[in-house]
Amino acid sequence: MLRTFLALWAGRLAAFICRLLQRGGTSLPGYLALKIDPYLMGRLASRYEKIIIVTGTNGKTTTTNLLASIFRAAGLKVVHNSEGANMPAGVTTALLARRGEIAVLEVDEGTLGLVTRQVKAHMVLITNLLRDQLDRYHELEQLAAAISRALAAIPAATLILNADDSLVTSLGRGREKVRYFGLARTPWSQETTSEVLEGHICPRCRRPLEFNYYHYSHLGDYFCPQCSYSRPPAEYEVRDLELNSGGARFDLVYPGGKLPLRSPMPGIYNVYNVLAAASAALQLKIDPATVGRVVASFLPGQGRAETFSLGNKHLTLMLVKNPTGLSIALKTLTAGRGKATYLLAINDLAADGRDVSWLWDADLSPLLQAPYHRIICAGLRAGDMAICLKYQGVKEANLKVIPDQEESVDFLLEEPVDEGLILCTYTNLALYRRILKARGAVSEVTPLPSLSGTP
Repeated sequence: MLRTFLALWAGRLAAFICRLLQRGGTSLPGYLALKIDPYLMGRLASRYEKIIIVTGTNGKTTTTNLLASIFRAAGLKVVHNSEGANMPAGVTTALLARRGEIAVLEVDEGTLGLVTRQVKAHMVLITNLLRDQLDRYHELEQLAAAISRALAAIPAATLILNADDSLVTSLGRGREKVRYFGLARTPWSQETTSEVLEGHICPRCRRPLEFNYYHYSHLGDYFCPQCSYSRPPAEYEVRDLELNSGGARFDLVYPGGKLPLRSPMPGIYNVYNVLAAASAALQLKIDPATVGRVVASFLPGQGRAETFSLGNKHLTLMLVKNPTGLSIALKTLTAGRGKATYLLAINDLAADGRDVSWLWDADLSPLLQAPYHRIICAGLRAGDMAICLKYQGVKEANLKVIPDQEESVDFLLEEPVDEGLILCTYTNLALYRRILKARGAVSEVTPLPSLSGTP
């Protein structure tokens, strides 16, 4: 009991100091508290009526923040790690803040097992499983096996799974409470793909899967010609999808109804994020009208296609961290866009993944086909990015290698075109936001409140 008291005191004091100094604070309070009481995360979690965990490779932060916004609009007191600090320390920091009726927790897929040992979640939402940080997560099948072991610790939890991802659906085998979400065929679905496929092996018999169509990467309508494994019917399904640069419109068909949704977030990956959050909310009996109202006004958080204005410049900042993420970001951001300057900032620090060979697996063709003015390569692995682009056909005269982040932004701002797109890996994200704001750029995204009590 004394250890728990000291841990709470230390964590909250650390959070107060971080607020006072206006420095970080999304993980440090939880880190210090867990050093004193390693079981504090579970003790704090037991105070909540419901706990929802959101995990997966891509889309965790946007899905978590949207789901938390829906719950708040429904009148619930929500605590969540809004800024994406998703390791055990970040989760504990969020839970330290104050009591609420519901906790919505983004959890890193690689450390899910550390969280579920203590946090008995009522629901787990899994967005997708894509190749990411091979030096840390290893192969996808190994990651799926680790997640399966983590879920075994919470057998009573309801799973909300992506039906279009064969690896994710395999996590529902043997579970009683499973619901699936997915997309019906869309005008953008393809019967063949040139992308480097990841989860294309049948989880049951290990034979290659076949596809009636793909949405992107290995997400789509799959089946195994050897055994009966196939995409399950989705209880929550997107139909009649319309996509453009201003967002998406579609019908969400769910048990007992159909909900027309309009989202200002562009890209099919954001359709999945909206679908995942809406599915979880509807499963928990949130009023469909509330879901629709929140989705219609929700914009992604910091660095998730965040837009800035600076004089006559219109700038977009986007996190990319794996080949699928970079491919789909380029496809979305270049669609219908005029001449622009692109800045790709690649680091290889621990949080980014040391192995940057994934750059060669990304589909860079949308960028090569776009009317770009210049492509700037920045960050610790600027040279690797430049070589990759050169081999894919970008002329050396159109490339500029500027490893220093501040210098790269200054160069971008001096370019004679009004559009600038910055795509960067994780450890570059906060730095580029600070640099842009220091130059006077104004974010057009209203930050979500941080309920962890820290900035």
